[in-house]
Amino acid sequence: MWFGQLTGTEGIHIPFRGAGPAAIELVAGNIQFMWDNLSSGIEQIHGGRVRAIAVSSAERKPQLPDIPAARETMPELAQFEVNTWFGKFYPAGTPALIVQALNEEMRILAESRNFRARVEQIGSVSLWGTPEQFNSFVNAEFAKWRGVIQREGLQIDVT
Repeated sequence: MWFGQLTGTEGIHIPFRGAGPAAIELVAGNIQFMWDNLSSGIEQIHGGRVRAIAVSSAERKPQLPDIPAARETMPELAQFEVNTWFGKFYPAGTPALIVQALNEEMRILAESRNFRARVEQIGSVSLWGTPEQFNSFVNAEFAKWRGVIQREGLQIDVT
């Protein structure tokens, strides 16, 4: 949706039950392109079954150094950055000491050699941060996607 808005192109959304079935249709030539997480698509790329044209992250990925970030390819995409991310959320009112303790455990995991190696292997990046940093990130994501949704003439209701 955002890519199309920025480039003035259109695509027909075809819903699949996950990246696997969509990738099968891409390899078979039944669909012309797809956006996929690098973690699920990298084996298809390395195996030569699909050709990566660009990554949606702000920077090139070390696992695919010859594949440009989409924002490198044309001026209209200068602000384009789309990443899949995961975060830990807790019920409102969770005591700050509990949040801090759990966040410290997440930091220990994020800094472990095995975790970092696995994250790198699948083409991801681990970005541990403080709860305040994560809150700022989530709010920025809401603002970014709210604009994309509104430009489509849709409405987002988040309280």
